[in-house]
Amino acid sequence: SSTLNVDSGAAAFAEGKLQMANPKLAGFTMDSRPYSMTATRALQDLDKEGVVELEQIVANLPVDAENWASIDALHGVYDNGTNTLDVNSAMTVRTTNGLLAKLQSAFLNINDGALKTTDPVDITLDGTNITADTMTILENGKVLIFDKRVRMNIQPGKMTAGNETGGGKNAAN
Repeated sequence: SSTLNVDSGAAAFAEGKLQMANPKLAGFTMDSRPYSMTATRALQDLDKEGVVELEQIVANLPVDAENWASIDALHGVYDNGTNTLDVNSAMTVRTTNGLLAKLQSAFLNINDGALKTTDPVDITLDGTNITADTMTILENGKVLIFDKRVRMNIQPGKMTAGNETGGGKNAAN
């Protein structure tokens, strides 16, 4: 199960909400991998325990045993009870294995590594660019599902050497 620590830095009450400067959240996914999230400011409505609005978010989440995802977003809502982050602003995801994703919004389940967006996405990896109107990521990035107006642009000269070998039945003799 996930645990959460909040280092609130400076905190104050304003307009019925607890305001925290530079909050830091840390915890563990269901498979015991650590994650961290920071923001420049957090707002918590005292009537909604465990739900925190975050501004200027930077998160580091595990993708698998070797790779990490760094997430930057302007605004989102973190729910400690469900361990989810609902980002309703522009968002950039970069992974240590070279993926760059630009999204307009996303709903992220930190426990199981799932991400869903119903807004357009732009993904680049190993010389390949994919755009689509919606996207779902499952199993910490092992499964990517693109839907509606999907476009793929492949730049063979930029693809990694590992992707150019093999050739299969269509390889030139």
